[in-house]
Amino acid sequence: MSDCQEKVEDLLFTLDIADLSKYVSSSRLRRIKQFGHAINTELICGILYDELGLNVFNLKDLRKDLLLQYYPKFLDIIKQTPEQDVSLAIEKYNNFAWGNNTRSINFLKLFNLDEYPINISKVKTKSQNNVDIIKCLYPYQNWIRKKINSFFLDVNYSKALVQMPTGSGKTRTMLEAVCDHIRQNENSNTTIVWLAHSEELCEQAASSFEEMWKKLGSESAQVLRLWGGKHPNDFNSVIKPTFVVTSFQTAFAMIGTKKNVSFSNFARIKSNCSLMIVDEAHQSTAPTYKTAIELFARHGTKIVGLTATPGRHHIGADGSSTVKLAKFYENNLISIVDDNGHKLEDPISYLTKKGVLSKTVDYAIDHDPKITLTNAEAKSLELSLDIPEKILKKLGEDVIRTSKIVAVALKHSEIHGHPTIIFAPSKENAIDIALFIRLQNGDARAIVGDTPSIERSQYIKDFKKGNLKVLVNFGVLTTGFDSPNIESVIIARPTTSVVLYSQMLGRGIRGELMGGTSSCNIIDVHDNIINMPSTKDAFKFFDKFYK
Repeated sequence: MSDCQEKVEDLLFTLDIADLSKYVSSSRLRRIKQFGHAINTELICGILYDELGLNVFNLKDLRKDLLLQYYPKFLDIIKQTPEQDVSLAIEKYNNFAWGNNTRSINFLKLFNLDEYPINISKVKTKSQNNVDIIKCLYPYQNWIRKKINSFFLDVNYSKALVQMPTGSGKTRTMLEAVCDHIRQNENSNTTIVWLAHSEELCEQAASSFEEMWKKLGSESAQVLRLWGGKHPNDFNSVIKPTFVVTSFQTAFAMIGTKKNVSFSNFARIKSNCSLMIVDEAHQSTAPTYKTAIELFARHGTKIVGLTATPGRHHIGADGSSTVKLAKFYENNLISIVDDNGHKLEDPISYLTKKGVLSKTVDYAIDHDPKITLTNAEAKSLELSLDIPEKILKKLGEDVIRTSKIVAVALKHSEIHGHPTIIFAPSKENAIDIALFIRLQNGDARAIVGDTPSIERSQYIKDFKKGNLKVLVNFGVLTTGFDSPNIESVIIARPTTSVVLYSQMLGRGIRGELMGGTSSCNIIDVHDNIINMPSTKDAFKFFDKFYK
């Protein structure tokens, strides 16, 4: 029992039980008697404090009873005049509204209770008011959410492809729609499968759903992490909404497994799968990816693909691979609209003006290595639809080219203080660039496929915290890597792939509205092989295939 409670109850105890009982409802007194407990003054005092606390003195008649009980002690305070009797003087003194005000505090002083705060608030309601939510979707995101929800209800489509630039909130927007889908689904045992191709993207989806469902959920749900050797400890049945996150590699292996437990898990997920989300969906038509998608989806499963670039063909190639992707998603493309839901001619400029994307400042490192393709290399380019590995390696061995990249990286990272990421043409060149920067008293580390996970994690952590100025990589950080502090991107890895080029650009164009920077320097190395489209043209490069 607190000191306040003890003092208040002792004070109330001095009143008659008949006076106290009128402040307790008759139904409560009746229930106490039915329970077999005797009604006494101590019990009534406890009930009043439990229900009202110090605000028991909000009861004006109770205050009057106490003042009448103790008035001889403070006649000078209530200022009784000769023409007044005591009751009139008390009535006048007691005529105030209880609250955190001077007269209420003065009343407490009479009984040595003024050390305790009066916690009472009056809520003033308006006839009209806006109800805001914390961290709501931006209008362009909310329009996409609405379009996704309309797709869920559209019996004419089973698939849709959502196009949003890197850094514009694809994951957040889609997860809002996932929460809508679960709440609207009449079956509590519905399963949602989220397919991604990297551990970073898988964990981003799983942790983001957990955070969002805590705020938006309508019932208990479970999250299953199925990638990189992870498997559920107890997954005998789906009895609640289940959000399954898995990599394409794990999904494909689960489908073809000979282990009864793994196959049973796959069968349970498939049998309840009402919605599937395919991250980096431009890869959906690749054999392994397509097999995983089609085998996890049952009849009636809605499939939503997420991508910044809804295409597959490279510059100079025919568009058959993109036509195939568009057909897979039933030519049903959902893209950025303005705040009023109207189609945009230039989504990138629109999002840049809003601060969703950072303004890009384009620079070039001019270099002419005089590279020519042999017949075999030209054939390889035609078949692989990208720069042959042999050519990329030659570029990386060009010391003059590398020196130019190092000089620009030092200028941006050391002189201007810009966190800088570099995309190198080969593993060896990534390591060389980082080494040469350090030899010039710069601060750089390289991440390649063979970099041990502990060092890789530490370099990324240091870079995000600002403790590492330059991060050089080859074939690792194009997707699943998010560091909003990047202010300079050096693209030293030539490509004919608009998708890959857009992914490299996307590492640095997260705007201030999304926790990034107001501007980002995009530095291209202009070799004599290929020229890529501008940022806004890259986003619209595949539009004609979804008319």
